[in-house]
Amino acid sequence: MKFLNNYIFNHLLLIILITVFLISSCAKATLTVRSPAEINTRKIKNIAVGGFEIGRIMLKFKTERNGVWQTHPVLLNDEQQKSISRSVRARVINLLTATPYFKVIFSDEFEKLGNDSALQQLVSVRGYKTKNVDAVINGKLWLEIERTDGVELSKEGLEYFRPPRSRNSLGLNLTVDQVVWWPYKSTRGTLGLEIKLTRLLPTEVVATTFETRTYSQRIGGRSGESFQQIAESFTSVLSASKSSKTDNIESSVDVLPAFEQIIADMALSIASGFVRRVAVTEKVVSYPVAEGSFPNAKILIEAGAYDLAIAQLQQATAENPDPNDLYNLGLCFEAIGDFGLAQNTYREAWQAEPENLLFAQGLGRIERLRREHPQLQRQLESR
Repeated sequence: MKFLNNYIFNHLLLIILITVFLISSCAKATLTVRSPAEINTRKIKNIAVGGFEIGRIMLKFKTERNGVWQTHPVLLNDEQQKSISRSVRARVINLLTATPYFKVIFSDEFEKLGNDSALQQLVSVRGYKTKNVDAVINGKLWLEIERTDGVELSKEGLEYFRPPRSRNSLGLNLTVDQVVWWPYKSTRGTLGLEIKLTRLLPTEVVATTFETRTYSQRIGGRSGESFQQIAESFTSVLSASKSSKTDNIESSVDVLPAFEQIIADMALSIASGFVRRVAVTEKVVSYPVAEGSFPNAKILIEAGAYDLAIAQLQQATAENPDPNDLYNLGLCFEAIGDFGLAQNTYREAWQAEPENLLFAQGLGRIERLRREHPQLQRQLESR
């Protein structure tokens, strides 16, 4: 039986070694980390997502032609505004469904409410028909986006060499004042988003936030590199057949994102912060593996075989407590959720090499996780 167990272990180890060598050469340990909610929402399990009211939307398009700027407002009808509202709402729903903390209840009853006042009135008189809902999330947004299509003008002295007309005459260096135009396109926008979590029984606003995000991007326009290209083209014999890449911005591979994408990105950024406040969240992180004296451990950690790596590293560090092996052992304990052993092992590695930044980061990280762990356990047990 002992021979069979050794055979199975060695066979499994061989498979893991071959798989990792074929798949990846990057020494990283991939872990799933949970963070507790900042606000006490222990008795809230089922959440419905209401509508996101439009406070104000301003979209405009600015163009420059022959030195004259014109602003063209982009008017949205009701359906287009509702589409923006639904897009922001969808980002919130996606984040909520990704957390293990809440269950999202899809209800048209709350989504169809026109504004926050209608929701608060419905909740106060308990006039809703949807069952098994503990709280409702709704919001309001303000949006301003401006897109620009114009040119920059500059007067530049371009120097080029005029070849001689005959063998006896000399060529001349000429400097010509040239007005250069640089087409460009840009977009910038600001989103203000209010998000509110309202408990139904007892009726109270549990959490609320209002944040803004600004987006800006530009392509084309004047740059030193582009001007150098133009200058070089004037000094070339073939200058008449050459042109700068910035002269035709329409042929550039760079494009500005659509309004919808800008709105979605800004809304996602704000909603992510709100969800972290009210729910247990998960994220996948990668931490570096140290170059220890036991190379098989590094491969096992990369493959996620933490129990096998722990068995190997415990034996290796008992005989020769190399700080890098101790760090890797602590990383394995952290991966399986044994934060106490991880902290002790990280501390041993750090005490052996206090100047090692990797060891210090591991110790600081696990101390934070240990502080958060009791609160996290209470929140998860209340589900």
